[in-house]
Amino acid sequence: MRQELTSGSIGDVKGLLAIFGAAVDRNKAARVFEMEQGGGIMKDIGVYPVQLACLVFYNEKPERICVSGQLWDTG
Repeated sequence: MRQELTSGSIGDVKGLLAIFGAAVDRNKAARVFEMEQGGGIMKDIGVYPVQLACLVFYNEKPERICVSGQLWDTG
């Protein structure tokens, strides 16, 4: 991917939409569901879209970041 981006063969990338999801077992990953243990998926799989954006845009500071999500019953 880096080679294609560097060569310009795909043109000038202006934006990126990255969606990554996975099933999470409450019994095996309580830390994701419990606020007392850090809560949230960002530390587990949320880093992958961020890493992709860093690769695509050579670590440039983004002009805008938009995110969406939902809260579990544990908050």
